[in-house]
Amino acid sequence: MNLAKLFEMQRQLDERIEREHPRQEGEDRLAKKILALLVELGELANEARFFKYWSHDQKPRIVVREWKLYEDTIKEYGDSTHRRYEGVVRPVLRQPLLEEYVDCLHFILSIGTDLYNGLYHDGNFKFDYEFLLLQFIHLGEMLGFTWSEIEQAYLEKNQVNHRRQDSNY
Repeated sequence: MNLAKLFEMQRQLDERIEREHPRQEGEDRLAKKILALLVELGELANEARFFKYWSHDQKPRIVVREWKLYEDTIKEYGDSTHRRYEGVVRPVLRQPLLEEYVDCLHFILSIGTDLYNGLYHDGNFKFDYEFLLLQFIHLGEMLGFTWSEIEQAYLEKNQVNHRRQDSNY
């Protein structure tokens, strides 16, 4: 995995988000990024399922088969309150655990990009960040992900995030 490449891609996405969603006066965007990271970590744990002692189903959601309505085939009928859709539905395989891991990685890289761009001057924060990054990479290894899987999933999600900005997400 080329972390420098991922940091650069994240920097470009963050700059776009800053342009399209400027910081409000007094806004603590770092606090929001940390909260978003915590939410994504919760979603990652939910897909990992290891903590669900009350459930017989503690297997991680590594691959899930779903049915997807392909956008290029959708026909929409009705009005805004009574819509009906027709189109081609195909099975797709998703990797929820990897997807949530990569969502976390986006926020970790975003926080790091801000840190190394000089937005935060606290030396302890830099040390804590580097420790967080190393531990998160180790978590990915513990979950069984390869560097290439993580990088590919990051590239795909980065494209999704740019498309979301294109559509006024």
